[in-house]
Amino acid sequence: MLEASGGDAFEERLLQSEVSECLVDRKDLSVAACPNNLSLCGSRLRNGRLCRLCGRIHRTAMVRQRAARYKYECKRSRKYAWSAVPLFSRVFAPSRASLRLLAGFMQDTSLLEFDTSAITHNLRVLRGVVGVDCALCPIVKADAYGLGSLHLAPVLAQGADMLAVYSPKQAEEILRAGVCNIAIVVLMPVRVIEESDELTRHAKRGLLHFVVHDAAQCAALELAADSLGVQLGVHLELDTGMSRGGARREVAAALLHTLASTPSLRLKGIFTHFANSRTSETLTRAQLDAFREFIAQQSASIGADCLFHVASSYALMRHRDYHFNMVRFGLAWLGYGTEELEASEPLVKPGELRPVVRWSTSIVQTKRIPEGASVGYGSLFTATRDSTIALLPVGYADGYPVPRGSSSQGRQSVAICLSGKRRAFVPVVGAVNMDQLTIDITELEPFGVRDWTGTEVELITPSWEAPNHLPKLAASAGLIPHELLTRLHARIPRKRVQTSRSSLVEPTVHVVPLALRSANA
Repeated sequence: MLEASGGDAFEERLLQSEVSECLVDRKDLSVAACPNNLSLCGSRLRNGRLCRLCGRIHRTAMVRQRAARYKYECKRSRKYAWSAVPLFSRVFAPSRASLRLLAGFMQDTSLLEFDTSAITHNLRVLRGVVGVDCALCPIVKADAYGLGSLHLAPVLAQGADMLAVYSPKQAEEILRAGVCNIAIVVLMPVRVIEESDELTRHAKRGLLHFVVHDAAQCAALELAADSLGVQLGVHLELDTGMSRGGARREVAAALLHTLASTPSLRLKGIFTHFANSRTSETLTRAQLDAFREFIAQQSASIGADCLFHVASSYALMRHRDYHFNMVRFGLAWLGYGTEELEASEPLVKPGELRPVVRWSTSIVQTKRIPEGASVGYGSLFTATRDSTIALLPVGYADGYPVPRGSSSQGRQSVAICLSGKRRAFVPVVGAVNMDQLTIDITELEPFGVRDWTGTEVELITPSWEAPNHLPKLAASAGLIPHELLTRLHARIPRKRVQTSRSSLVEPTVHVVPLALRSANA
């Protein structure tokens, strides 16, 4: 039994806490989407249920204000959590690991949010650019850039005509979840297709396509199709200068003739990949001309229903000549790419797409340091005045990028969330640590806040004008936006949100500490 001195209080706090979501795979699944299907969870415990597999209490009612109190009590004394073991083990028999998860369920140090209304908006904008006769094919490889393809595939499927992944395993995960009812094209050179009910079923329905890269791989696909007893839809990749995957012109021409005489493989599309679509109109146009010339020469071997797709996000926004009858893009559906594109008259201008990602944490400590004190490893930052330094529980182990070069100070900023939907942007100072960041909040003193501990901080702000906009944060460390997104660690909980357009228009306060002004002057 729980001890009356603390156990009853613990049980009451546990039942009153906000624990409605299941984070068994750290992707913020709702109660209804719990892998345990809730019916497999333990017996009733008043108005909550303890899930055997994920170790979380599932509730339909949430009392947010008491969740913070439970978080504080668990920090103050873990003995309450462990004193509950006898009762829970008798009623539910959960594992010790589940109890540890239960005791620390509110100890996440940061949160990654993706705005599904922004995705819908971006697809609508891109549809307006390419027109109704051009198909949209968002790329969701690398688990939708690390955000979770199972969450995002159904959102994208509502406005897209096809999805692109890299490997059969990625396709199978989406298909098995039953969250996508449109075709998926697998981009890698697949040579062996393992027998899978999901892959086979969708291949028979024409909803699973593969890419032909060379003659040997084409023959392997033919054998796989024959063994599965299906006709596989395939796309031919033409190498026009990328020199990565795909076939050079002579090989591609021979592959077209092979496909025309192979009943188990049906040509669904032909595409190429641009090497310099962000920076060079001349080089990109040269690849486009090579693609068009090949299509014209081989038109007799190409069916009328064949899809032609060459446009990445940058090419899509560069000129309509790159659209053909399908566009294949990644960054654009995430709301990025407009600022980095080097084009005089882009089809999509900065601000027209809405950034999808918001990464936030909170201040866990503040301290005053005197003038002349240094901060962090290597003493990269030295205060030129008495300063207030705040500590954030996030670092490079979470995927926060480390700036390179001797002038790294002041190149990265975070947004302090103030009242009235205001943001104050302050710099990251000192070295980026494995699990910690330090920021200078000295110039926030006029706001009259005595203790900033617990204040929400945005590491990535969903605004293209913000200094911590994802592409700008990536550039501070010499990364591209794709790389930063996929580096964000899986331990960071993902949360799906819907944000109205009106709530995005927020007044901001830009703050640059005097110490950095003098250093950069």
